Amino acid sequence: MHMRKILVSLVAGLLAAGASAQSLRFISTGSGVYCHFNAGCSVSPSEQSDSASVTNVPVTCVLKSRTFPGTSQNSQGTYGYEYQITLDNNGSSDTNVVTVDSLALDFGDPLPFAYGEHASNYVWVLASDGPVGVAPTGCNVSDQKVTFQFSPPITLATQTDQSTNTFYFGLVGGSAPATTTAMLSGSVQGSTNDSAPFKLKLQAQTPGGN
Repeated sequence: MHMRKILVSLVAGLLAAGASAQSLRFISTGSGVYCHFNAGCSVSPSEQSDSASVTNVPVTCVLKSRTFPGTSQNSQGTYGYEYQITLDNNGSSDTNVVTVDSLALDFGDPLPFAYGEHASNYVWVLASDGPVGVAPTGCNVSDQKVTFQFSPPITLATQTDQSTNTFYFGLVGGSAPATTTAMLSGSVQGSTNDSAPFKLKLQAQTPGGN
């Protein structure tokens, strides 16, 4: 009976943990998404970038954060947060392939926003009116952490590619920006096809007070 109670508690805990992870709705859009934040449909973002090098590989990973306050009637008191990831080979011509498959942010709970025919969007991808690049393919929130997935991953073949980047992708937060630590996860594949995972800590702008 005691063992049965332990198993029941374990299953309940696993179900609760799974239930706490929420997948977020995406929209692919252009600069029209800024109409949610500003009556004139334009914003002037504050930008911050941080970079880190992959160990033993001449590749730099750059994380750009862009933030802007909401000034429209429906967005006052909220902030837009946009991100872009760039991989740069720094002029190298070696034969490594560097990939990034996720970005984790200490963001808290993103706020829904109305756009198009949906009232509860959470993530926008600026697929036009901005840099062309790779789009995230998934996003979930759990325990105050927002994680973006890239599948297929962001890929830089250092022998042939100088750089590669993502589109801008964004969320709405309920408080002003603060500097927090983001985690970029990926792997390096060498000329012998061996693959070594890596994690990089980078500074990002996310809602403060989480």
